[in-house]
Amino acid sequence: MFAFAASVLGAAPSNAAGITTVKVASYNVDSAWREVSQPEVPTWDSRVVGVKNVINTVKPDVIGIQEARNITVGLRTYTQASDIQRMTGYAMYQPADGATVPIPIMWRGGLFQMTASGYKVFEFKPYPDYGRAMTWVRLKSKATGKEFFVFNTHFEVGADEQAARISEATMLAAEIKRVNPGGLPAFVTGDFNAQASISAPQETQLNAIGYTDSYGIAAARMHPDYNTYNGYTVPAVGDQRIDQVYVGAASNISVQHWENWTPYGNQIVVGRPPSDHDLIYTTATFP
Repeated sequence: MFAFAASVLGAAPSNAAGITTVKVASYNVDSAWREVSQPEVPTWDSRVVGVKNVINTVKPDVIGIQEARNITVGLRTYTQASDIQRMTGYAMYQPADGATVPIPIMWRGGLFQMTASGYKVFEFKPYPDYGRAMTWVRLKSKATGKEFFVFNTHFEVGADEQAARISEATMLAAEIKRVNPGGLPAFVTGDFNAQASISAPQETQLNAIGYTDSYGIAAARMHPDYNTYNGYTVPAVGDQRIDQVYVGAASNISVQHWENWTPYGNQIVVGRPPSDHDLIYTTATFP
């Protein structure tokens, strides 16, 4: 049985006092290549329906997506991010550079306008891996006029790849400082492939520039003891919280809620969650 995850759904992006509220999610949707490496897992054409149902239920305002590749499997070419965008109606920033394609940022176009965007490649690798990179957007609330940044990334995987993750974290922090020198409110989403701890590369580097894991400062949390990596199985208690949302720059960001969303109902695909990661999200406010 999959646990039902209660949540604050459809939260308004602002209120009459001029406070901007934003629900920011991070979601590794897993590559369509999974049908080759793990044939028992449903294909992307099936899984994307569950991904769509997760997103349309949670209704994040902004989502940092990972592993939404343009990838050829056999005779079929998948455009995973475009599939998600088409099925959810979100606006999307996805640079054409091969290393950045799997990590687009999506947002509710009726609520926010993109005023700037960019990306940085950390390292190149041959197809279909593409390499590692980060993408970013600056969004403006149509209700309050306030602007904020969202940075999205995906670090190297593997127990023997800690040196690569340290390098990636260092480059990520440097690029965030370069892009956001004025200290606008900001969020960092990602699959960091290193469990959350004070010694993790992302924690060390992002803390150093004033960013904090929203998990630790949220007023309320749902399923805080579950792994964010589920391996296409039922939710499990553990320390594999490798997906995170950081908040930072402006000191007046307040985090109301953090959640590890556990799929249920029409979000389940042939008895499995639609990805090997859960969607996580944070609801935060700033003046």
